[in-house]
Amino acid sequence: MKTLTLVISASFLMLCAAVSRADDESDLHRAAASINGQAITNDGRTRVLNSISTQTGVPVATLQAEKSSTGYGFGELLIANLLASASGKSFDDIGAMRKTEGWGKIAKDLGLNLGKIVSKAHRADQAAQNAQIGQQNGQSGQGNSAFGLSHGPGSNANGMGFGPMNNPGRGMGHGHGP
Repeated sequence: MKTLTLVISASFLMLCAAVSRADDESDLHRAAASINGQAITNDGRTRVLNSISTQTGVPVATLQAEKSSTGYGFGELLIANLLASASGKSFDDIGAMRKTEGWGKIAKDLGLNLGKIVSKAHRADQAAQNAQIGQQNGQSGQGNSAFGLSHGPGSNANGMGFGPMNNPGRGMGHGHGP
């Protein structure tokens, strides 16, 4: 009876670990898709390349050369460089592995924690999104709509206030007008 309990427990733990890896790999693919979606304009590509460079430590010029030589999308470029950085392998080594294996299998083969790779991919994705928001706010002259100075087109009053992100320039009465 004791042996059966141990076998069942071990099987359950292995199943949970497999499900967790599958979830991490799905999250990684979602982050890559989001990065690709942000890179549809010239400005978006610049933001994404800068974000990938910041997260991986790889210069933008090198990223551009890697992208040209492999045909990877921006998301794949991010993942390959994150795996290379975390493992100590070269980008080319990771690219060679990618020809026959998925990202999750590569991470497992290299003894890497896929969850940490996913986290870094999300940070790069979020940084690119934040750069876009900052650029939009800088162009509109409205400032941070969640909290801070708010003025310019569409605002009801100049002054400090805070409010919802989807309602720029309107402090919902929480602030100081002129």
